[in-house]
Amino acid sequence: MIKEILEKLALKNDLTKEEMQSAVESIMTGKVDDNDIKTFLIALNEKGVKEPEITAAAMVMKDKSLKFDIGDGTHIDTCGTGGTGLHTFNCSTASSFVAAAGGASITKHGNKAISSKSGSADFLTEAGADISHDREKLVKVFDQVGFIFLFAPLHHQSMKYVMPARQRIGEKTIFNLLGPHTNPCGAKRQIIGVYDKSLLNTFSTVAKNLDMEHVMVVHGDDGLDEISISGPTNISEYKNYKINEYTISPQDFGISISSFDEISAQSSEESLRMVREAFSGERSAVQDMIALNAGAGLYIARKVDSISDGIELAYTLMNNGKAADKLAAYVRVSNS
Repeated sequence: MIKEILEKLALKNDLTKEEMQSAVESIMTGKVDDNDIKTFLIALNEKGVKEPEITAAAMVMKDKSLKFDIGDGTHIDTCGTGGTGLHTFNCSTASSFVAAAGGASITKHGNKAISSKSGSADFLTEAGADISHDREKLVKVFDQVGFIFLFAPLHHQSMKYVMPARQRIGEKTIFNLLGPHTNPCGAKRQIIGVYDKSLLNTFSTVAKNLDMEHVMVVHGDDGLDEISISGPTNISEYKNYKINEYTISPQDFGISISSFDEISAQSSEESLRMVREAFSGERSAVQDMIALNAGAGLYIARKVDSISDGIELAYTLMNNGKAADKLAAYVRVSNS
């Protein structure tokens, strides 16, 4: 089957849902050799990956993942694609703690740094947290803190069949696009950052196909897979079975534009220091950017009625110490 699929891709023809599912199923069960996996991934890149292909691959990856039922279905995730090559502080992780301090339930899906200097796993480890995935402990942490971290390699073990080919290719492939769609706890509400503006509508459509409830796909004009502080951010929002596209800017919320230099971090240690300063109430570009992203998280979690209300609450939670308390509680309980 894989040979016929490779021949079709060589002709730059799109795959059907069934063909894509068959190919990814074979790859993720160790039935395809490394050379054919490499050929498959490169051919998809050269043809251009389409939304039905991402949907089909995500369905297989979700099926193969180590699933984890938790919460009451209202939990949110803030997992982006990464791959921007821009070295900023760990904004999505920091904003998750602010949202959690505001009552949102968070099942944060993430990994170590790949294209950045500090991935979410690196940041949390630097903070002193235990990110292993003993299930009883995860339930306890979630129940006590309202935040858990799902370390992607521990939940997607069938990815081991893909890694050698991905490493040999050394550039982004379809598997860089699947992580945000495969939360192990089945989160139905998400903020998903993407590294390319062209993925905005694609990701919203995939979210619709995967029966999500409410998803905001974001991409900054500066290239960030976050809601940016350095300029406008493009958003594709899926809600109530409809997709709306719009642009927001910090200035829409009374926040000044800041330079990219003010949010860059060269290590997990530096990132943690910047976040702790913001959580201590120090007004800065870092605090402003966390507020923007946490505000969107609080909106997705339905703790507020708008992003604007969420931003206002996010500043309060950083300035009154509750965000810092939430991070400290996570570190403490994860180690107990």
